[in-house]
Amino acid sequence: MKKIKSFQELATLSNNSTNYKGKLPRYQQKSHKKDFIKQKDKLNSYQNMLYSRAVYGLSVYSDEEVKEMHWDKKRRIKRVNKRAQISINLLKQEKVNLLCDNLYTAVFPNSSLAKQILSLENSSTDPHVINTLDLKFLKIDKTCIIKEFIEKGVLPKNFYTLTNAT
Repeated sequence: MKKIKSFQELATLSNNSTNYKGKLPRYQQKSHKKDFIKQKDKLNSYQNMLYSRAVYGLSVYSDEEVKEMHWDKKRRIKRVNKRAQISINLLKQEKVNLLCDNLYTAVFPNSSLAKQILSLENSSTDPHVINTLDLKFLKIDKTCIIKEFIEKGVLPKNFYTLTNAT
């Protein structure tokens, strides 16, 4: 770590951009299906396929299938995947805000400052801020994600009634 020796160096640092420009913002977008723990559920194969395609995008398919796929279908899958990732990110932010609220009320039950922080956090979700915490750590399961997807329109409203024949 570099030590700052003068005010000029400090001014130079403060004028530089503080936005992170590395690969981390794309981390959640580039995950692969094999990286996640499989959860047991009561979904049929068609429902699992729709869910997987929304969460993992084109990585669900093999390279050959992607090459043979129509360009418009690829575009639709990418668009749904992007909306799904945004929904998951906002869900994670809401969960973190809820955990912080519980912490503030437990540690500072009578503090007016804590109450002001709580009122600010209730509406502070930003789709541009990437939450890199694990779903498992936040105790968000597949059913919670599916519920969020149905509310946001990523999955159809009749998702739980879909069958393979549909």
